[in-house]
Amino acid sequence: MEISHPQASWTLQYEEGRGTGPQKLQIAGKTLFSFMHCRIDDVSDDAVSSTRSHHFHKGGLAVFEGEGVFTQGPAAKLRQTHRIAANTVRMTYDLSWPKATPLAKGLELGSVVLSPSFQRFFVVAPGIDAPAWRKIPATGEPAVSLSPLPTAIVLENERGVRFEYGLGDDLWRWAQGLNGEYLHATSRLEISRTTGGRVALRRWVAECDSALEQKLATAATTKLQQEILKRRQELVAQGETPDDKPLPTVPVSQPEQRDYRFTAYFAWSQPELITAVPEGIVPQEVKLNAKGEFSCENLSALDDSPALLLDLAKLPATTQARRADKADAPLCWESNQAQNLYRRIIRQLASRSSKGTLVLQNLAPGWCDTGSHENRKRSARHWDICALLDQIAWTRQVMGADWTIVAPQNGLWAELPSLACLGTESGFRMV
Repeated sequence: MEISHPQASWTLQYEEGRGTGPQKLQIAGKTLFSFMHCRIDDVSDDAVSSTRSHHFHKGGLAVFEGEGVFTQGPAAKLRQTHRIAANTVRMTYDLSWPKATPLAKGLELGSVVLSPSFQRFFVVAPGIDAPAWRKIPATGEPAVSLSPLPTAIVLENERGVRFEYGLGDDLWRWAQGLNGEYLHATSRLEISRTTGGRVALRRWVAECDSALEQKLATAATTKLQQEILKRRQELVAQGETPDDKPLPTVPVSQPEQRDYRFTAYFAWSQPELITAVPEGIVPQEVKLNAKGEFSCENLSALDDSPALLLDLAKLPATTQARRADKADAPLCWESNQAQNLYRRIIRQLASRSSKGTLVLQNLAPGWCDTGSHENRKRSARHWDICALLDQIAWTRQVMGADWTIVAPQNGLWAELPSLACLGTESGFRMV
């Protein structure tokens, strides 16, 4: 099964009838990556017995849904949803871990093998304002190990084509990993070059250290059994009869039985999709009322093909809708309030004009800890790039093909493929 953009040169290939993937990304016939996979211990999702594999279009996106059960090793169920627009793919992994099932080596989600042409990379993280390029190791050299997982990395090949590989909004989930003895906060990204020269990116949600864990489990078991024996002796001294159940042991790396969700994304260079303000057009800044809306008077004053600049930093959002819950901070696009304010304006514009030019100023991602943005009661570390991509795909769907939409970027954000094509046709917009 193939998914491709009608105005671009890329093709994503999925294995027919399999709930995994994608297996390959090609640009102009050249392979950028192959074998994007998940792995439990030594078993990749090649060993998944697929129960669902479905591709459809919805809301301006191409959507892939796959589901299956690992037939070797732990019988965990894995569901994947991929949302594809322009030059980005947003991924959701839902893992159902079975009861009383240990993890022997580790869990990988979204590991991938890139073509040999990739030469360097930089990390995206808070406090970094410009790319700090690092060389990808040569074959035989030690791998680069990044722990905990970086928010994102951008890799570049010898032709200048970039591949962006990052985590979704739920940074707090990736940091926590799996619930279970010795499995918290053991995430890691490894970058290495194979014997064939290809670049391997291995993304561990959780990784086991069997020798250390066995030592810790033995100590924990000894402590637990001593406490039980002491309690039994106290019951005997009181004239009571203690139970004679076998003494329990503390398992090594046994995740809690439950459903785990993790989100991620990737993007790639696609220069032919980059949009710009048409020559000779000078957008005028949108004037909003106190509610963050167009007034009827301002709407009626627009011509049939307006050229507008919407400064998103000026939306009248409350502190709760901003990053780090600060009054002077930028909007967090994971906030429902920020999304509602923005969508109200877009709907007003779409209902007034079927064509025009819209420049979205100060539309850039960032980091936030406000738990309510993630439906959490406590602080939850996240960043809003996936929510931003979702908003722009929705905008493209609502505004229609005759609007030119541009979202200029500055600094580090101007280096990311995911943000280079904001506002372009998704390729899958429903008419």
